[in-house]
Amino acid sequence: MRACIVYSSRTGNTRAVGEYLAGRFLLPLFSVAEAPSSGYDDFVLGFWTWRGGPDAAMLAFMERLQAKNVFYFGTMASLPDSPHAARCALRTDRILEEAGCRVLGHFFCQGRLDPQVLAKSTHPRTPERMARLREAARHPDEQDFRRAEACLRRALGAGEALFPAKGVHASCGA
Repeated sequence: MRACIVYSSRTGNTRAVGEYLAGRFLLPLFSVAEAPSSGYDDFVLGFWTWRGGPDAAMLAFMERLQAKNVFYFGTMASLPDSPHAARCALRTDRILEEAGCRVLGHFFCQGRLDPQVLAKSTHPRTPERMARLREAARHPDEQDFRRAEACLRRALGAGEALFPAKGVHASCGA
């Protein structure tokens, strides 16, 4: 079985998590623009969240995958254990499962929001939201990288091949 990591990144947050995982698991790393959708059986997919799901480039890539084993990770301004993150996970699971993919698990962490996205946002700029955005700008950090690795290892199962034939959907976030 051949595995790779494919990411889509706007501010560098998701690329940083992908680079870390690629180094830890010795997997080839591709940006979504250059990623092959064939030639690999197993995918670790990384994206920045947009409107409650994967960004458009990653969404298009996911829709082309057919019957693959997938673990995904995402970066977002929201907290990884928030209702928003849970909805994003459900939506992403549905997209992948509709393509016949087997979802092994996922990981979310905070990440800096692109200032252009913030400028276009219609969400109110409450003190709470602005504080969350300031905190999100400090991520991903070393602790996030280690959590992403632990989530992927948990999804893979101890001592098994990179993507096992059987396993439990691992949901990690905080």
